[in-house]
Amino acid sequence: MGFKSEIIQNVINDFEVDRESMLRIATLFKETMEKSLKGEKTCLKMIPSYIGKPTGKEQGTFMAIDMGGTNFRCTKYKISNGSFEKVAEIKHKLINKEENYDLTKSDIDEKQLFGFMAECIGKLLEPGESLYLGNTFSFPCRQEGINDAYLIQWTKEITTSGVEGNNINKLLEQALRAKNVNVKPVAILNDTVGTLLVAMYGYQTADIGSIMGTGHNTCYLENNHPLTGKQMIVNTESASYNVGLPVTKYDEIIDKNSQMPGTQLLEKMVSGYYMGSLLKEACLDLYKNKAIFTSEGVDTDAFFSQSINALMVENFILYPSNTKEQYNCTLEDAEVIKKVSEVILKRAVRLVAVSHMGILFHQENRGTSVKNKHVIAIDGTIYEKMPNAPKLMEEAFKDALGDDASNIEIRLVKDGSGLGAAIAAAFAVTQ
Repeated sequence: MGFKSEIIQNVINDFEVDRESMLRIATLFKETMEKSLKGEKTCLKMIPSYIGKPTGKEQGTFMAIDMGGTNFRCTKYKISNGSFEKVAEIKHKLINKEENYDLTKSDIDEKQLFGFMAECIGKLLEPGESLYLGNTFSFPCRQEGINDAYLIQWTKEITTSGVEGNNINKLLEQALRAKNVNVKPVAILNDTVGTLLVAMYGYQTADIGSIMGTGHNTCYLENNHPLTGKQMIVNTESASYNVGLPVTKYDEIIDKNSQMPGTQLLEKMVSGYYMGSLLKEACLDLYKNKAIFTSEGVDTDAFFSQSINALMVENFILYPSNTKEQYNCTLEDAEVIKKVSEVILKRAVRLVAVSHMGILFHQENRGTSVKNKHVIAIDGTIYEKMPNAPKLMEEAFKDALGDDASNIEIRLVKDGSGLGAAIAAAFAVTQ
């Protein structure tokens, strides 16, 4: 196949991350973390959560709320001696066309949004019941205490007015009071911290929590936090990491065309939101170089004009024969698309693993050795649903760390945003 296969191989090679690169980037990640912890300005925000390691003896019934991009969920949990029971749950859409409301737009203010939340919370209360509440709020915040987080800016296309710059749980508390709902917010956290809190209940050595889905972030347990001298979970905001990454020309195109060029570089290389766009750019390059779609009748318009999401990337990997039928291309073309999809996924997993290694190197402080036992808790659709993602993650640690990889256990941990918020509330009131 000569030149044609060489072009394809070059694209595949562009996405490779070898052992040497992994260790180099992990060391840079560690150094960047440590600068940030000392107060230097870096690409890692290292936001304190003001939450330490739960004891496992937290008890009581707690309310947990979780506001995502499109849904609001309120759950009541009973926590007792390290076990959990979901007592009741209610979910509401923030945008409901049937009922003709949209709480995410700028003509809605904070009183309407938080009033809506307070009403939902009230529906789960028994007569005469009063509860403490944990709030999973996964938007960029300035955290100043376990119950004090100020929204820096909305993301996920939300523009509700009167919220940016304000203390989120104070707005919620005012709304609950106005609606006579006897619930007191005591903790606010993001979904990554929630994932780690849930894992800490199940695994004694859990000390890293990570999200690998539409977006990406990682938190970890800092053993001696500069603010308190005690253990504290730190939210690294690793999505914005940008030092020493193996950026390809396709990454540069994605970044240039994004809403905020020059920011969230690691997230653009690893998250589900951008994976399909990366695949499309790589395939477009191959097409321009006559390395794919060269036969008659291929529906190139259908392939290149569509928005490719992570689920489609998954299908390109699993079902090349469907790709052949859908775009009227050759099976060889479909296999090339499959291979490029696989290397984009593999790179994403390896780069997330690299950020975890950087944290482990910081925690252990023995160069690039990892001798203690660690459980890394991961949630998110890319890790959970993408073909072989857990296996690729294990391989990344083995390739980089050799025998030391046996000290690292990776676990899928679900519902950090629900149960994690309840654990945070329990932690807050037992301090």
